[in-house]
Amino acid sequence: MGMLAVEGTYDKMEALLNQNIHPVDILLMLAASEGDKPKIEELLRAGADYTLKDAVGKTALDRANS
Repeated sequence: MGMLAVEGTYDKMEALLNQNIHPVDILLMLAASEGDKPKIEELLRAGADYTLKDAVGKTALDRANS
């Protein structure tokens, strides 16, 4: 997953961490934003919560559809 290579991703991840969102759920949101289906499936199997919302009210599914 190249999410940490993308400009501004550290800021996005820190903002999500500041919302007390578990790191596995953050990774799911970022993978969904990138459309990384294998990583999304892996994170869901690991127990990531696809119903959590970010600061603007988007779930991982919303991010995948944008």
